[in-house]
Amino acid sequence: MPPASVATPVVPPTIPPATSPVPAGAQRPQTPPVAAAPAPIAPAPTVAPPAGIPAAGMAPAAPSVTATPVPPAAGSGRPDILPIPTPLPTAGYPMFTGTGEGRSQLIRLRDIRSGALHLEGAAAESGVTFTTRQDDAFVAARISLVFSYSNAVARDDGELAVFLNNEPIGTVALGKARGPKARAEFTFTPALLSTDNRLQFRFTLKGQGATACKLERDKSIWVNIEPATFIFLSTTRLPLADDLSFLPRPFADPKDPLPLSLPFVLPANPEPGVIQAAGMVAGYFGLIAGAKGASFPVQYTGLPAGNAVVLVAGGNYPAGIAAIPGQGPRVAVVANPSQVDSKLLLIVGENAEELQAAAGTLATAGARLTGGWSAASEPLPPPRQAYDAPKWIPSNRPVRLGELADGGALSGRRLIDSPQISFRTAPDLFFGALSGGTMYLHIRRADDSWIDAGNSRVFVDLNRKVVGEIPLEPKLKVLSRLKEWLFPGKADDRVSQVLLPGFQLASQNHLDFMFELRAKADADCEMLDWSDRTGIDPNSTIDLSRVAHFAAFPNLALFANAGFPFTRYADLSSTAFVMPETSAPEEVQAMLNLLGMMADSTGVAPTRFKVADAARVDEVADRDLIVIGLQSSQPLLKEWGANNSVQITSASVTAGPGLTFLQRQLQPVDPRAPYYRGAAPELAKANLGKPYAYLTSFWSPLNADRLVVMVGSTQPANLVEMSNQLGDPEQVANVQGDFYYLTGGKGEFYTSGIRKFVGGLPIWWRIQWLAGSFELAAFICVICVILIFAVTIERFSAHRANRILVRGLPNPPTETV
Repeated sequence: MPPASVATPVVPPTIPPATSPVPAGAQRPQTPPVAAAPAPIAPAPTVAPPAGIPAAGMAPAAPSVTATPVPPAAGSGRPDILPIPTPLPTAGYPMFTGTGEGRSQLIRLRDIRSGALHLEGAAAESGVTFTTRQDDAFVAARISLVFSYSNAVARDDGELAVFLNNEPIGTVALGKARGPKARAEFTFTPALLSTDNRLQFRFTLKGQGATACKLERDKSIWVNIEPATFIFLSTTRLPLADDLSFLPRPFADPKDPLPLSLPFVLPANPEPGVIQAAGMVAGYFGLIAGAKGASFPVQYTGLPAGNAVVLVAGGNYPAGIAAIPGQGPRVAVVANPSQVDSKLLLIVGENAEELQAAAGTLATAGARLTGGWSAASEPLPPPRQAYDAPKWIPSNRPVRLGELADGGALSGRRLIDSPQISFRTAPDLFFGALSGGTMYLHIRRADDSWIDAGNSRVFVDLNRKVVGEIPLEPKLKVLSRLKEWLFPGKADDRVSQVLLPGFQLASQNHLDFMFELRAKADADCEMLDWSDRTGIDPNSTIDLSRVAHFAAFPNLALFANAGFPFTRYADLSSTAFVMPETSAPEEVQAMLNLLGMMADSTGVAPTRFKVADAARVDEVADRDLIVIGLQSSQPLLKEWGANNSVQITSASVTAGPGLTFLQRQLQPVDPRAPYYRGAAPELAKANLGKPYAYLTSFWSPLNADRLVVMVGSTQPANLVEMSNQLGDPEQVANVQGDFYYLTGGKGEFYTSGIRKFVGGLPIWWRIQWLAGSFELAAFICVICVILIFAVTIERFSAHRANRILVRGLPNPPTETV
């Protein structure tokens, strides 16, 4: 029996001085819970609280607030930002540290939302939500607040208050009374935390704040809560029994705010069928991890010191693990002998087919598994249809907002709130003659007597850009007023149309509804409250039913953002992964990481893809192919390398010739294509001889109607880095064109411009698209048509005039024989 681990005090990262930055790049090891019998949950071990943070059960000390000048957000370009003289270096705080009993984790604002939280006006508030693991017990907590504000705030006195789950946890004075303050830190009692939390920020400018609810919002008065803001938590992990009914915990927790890292243990030199089974399991956990991202390190021997997935084929159990009883495909959860407070998820079968059956059961019917181990031979669900991914809103009918978010999330409970909705669309949507999609918005307004409906409005943001401004009580035109008088109705019955521009719609989208409620002149600002009924009606709809599926390929942007076109069928029934004959662990990890990304994109754990080795690629020629491997082990990287638009050797870099001038004139315009060819060749030339990875796409040499994406590298670490980047929303924006080069953490794309359009367009849309693509040719054609029409009219008019003239003569000439 391994020795019991000793509780180790966890010291949280402190705010460093300007001369002592914290080293960046620390990673979060997976250190899971202590194994326990199915008896009542054991009490959490005692952990010494970090310095300056109260232990659990102690009365919290008064919030200790410190403030240090830091510069405003880079690139803001705002002339009214208060200048800060002494900038601090950016601190690279570790994401996860600690031992099995004591853990520390950092939840950053940049991980919750993409940008700063903007508070505007003399009195404003906004907030964000975050979750924590369900099996975490909190020992201590602290928030580090980083903010910037305008000169208008600096010339006055104001206050920034912070609330957690409607409880105050600290305030910071702003303005001239205390000088420039841009960073504050204070502790709070962890008893305020729950699994689902809301962090609220409320800013009030002294003097004006008392009457701000009646005034128009002053855009020169603002405070930004910067993305560097973070919450530090010290926790202990509560043990779970060895029971499959807890799945996906403890291996993955949907409430965990941090990315998932879950190791896989496979048999040595796994055959394609075993890798296929591992891919099904990785897709299941990638779906659980969601947008936070997931990574699946792979090893062939030994056991990792943490939670892990182990594939057991033919009874070859790792050392220290007892055989699971029964026959056929089975799934079990057992204690990890390498670390007593962690567990192993066993996928057991006599051969690759049984492993796939067990993995498929976990991926599609995991909720039915119970006990320490269970037989797992559920049949796979029927094949999915094209474009039916649960996370993609359908384009054949209007979609209710209530289908995309809980109704309670669309209502506000305070003066200013921002209901938010996230949704995905099929990546190949083409709007053609339409300007975009349409949202039919119902705004619910409670009969609060203090609201000045004529001066109140709702702003609609799509991906951080305003697309609509809707007054709570619109100024009706004459006919509308007559209709209201003849057929009186409720304000809730009014529907406002908001255009969702096609150029702003992406594969993943965010809608924000910002309520700006103004109060009547006789209202008391301090006594106001926003009714729960005020908000967005869940019966509001988004209508994309008039768009078409039409896109040009190859296009790596569609693959990097949503795994398209492979995810056209959410279960990947038209996809095959081509691996080397003998796959290294890093090559398998790259494949598992991609499957996790695709599962998050579609909302389905993929189960119908195939895995083949390079020698048998002909057997999957009827599928779209994802080829993965190192240059030293994957022969297809060399055999099909001539299809790459950029050729890289040890001594040279050659970019494909692309299209000639005449070809560019004769090829229709792709609205999704990058506006320039890209700098991948230049980056490759500057890094000749260094390890690199690349992503390339072209039409299959085996089937002209199928697409190939190749993920290649010169070193294993670079291959894993490439697969991890494709799961990072901040990095995928750089992946475009038909070739992407990555080295040293920096990537550039290149496009040859050679592409083929796939999909169908209505005839009128096709005419309009072609006319827009060939502007010069279309202009010449129009001129020619006008000239032909003018000449025809002129000839006809002359002929008609001559006949009229002849008929008008008194003695028209007669023909003689």
